[in-house]
Amino acid sequence: MNVIIEKFKEEDINSIKYIWNEVIDEGESFFWREHFSNSKISEILFNQRAVYCAKYNGKVIGFYILHDNFPGRGNHIANALYAITKEFRRKGIGKILGKHSIKVAQECGYKALQFNSIVSTNIASVNLWESLGFNRIGQVSSAFTRNNNEVVDIYIYFKTLY
Repeated sequence: MNVIIEKFKEEDINSIKYIWNEVIDEGESFFWREHFSNSKISEILFNQRAVYCAKYNGKVIGFYILHDNFPGRGNHIANALYAITKEFRRKGIGKILGKHSIKVAQECGYKALQFNSIVSTNIASVNLWESLGFNRIGQVSSAFTRNNNEVVDIYIYFKTLY
């Protein structure tokens, strides 16, 4: 599969919104319950340090956003959000996006990358980040409610980039 990673363009907004809302509907990894509008997605995307899309045959199949995890004195640590459309999961796209985001975070001058809320039941995500050298540094009990109303833990992952 020939996947291309490229900087987000305004023409990608509808595709990103579709994927974002698809993940919200699944209720397994994003905290939001309500769909995002074009204006809300645009506001988010245009206020990131970096946004990249994974494209296959010209179609956006996934994306990530990269930004400061903390303001001010903590802005040397990045945070990111990733999403892949359902039909392209389990095909290595997450690993491609993950590796790319690590490289971009380094290029942006970040010293580390931290994920604050990896849902414990999202085994694919847990396995992905551990395979890329992230360490689980924390756990918050009963922090996420899945669509089936099961309440599960979230994990905090961290990777030093220098």
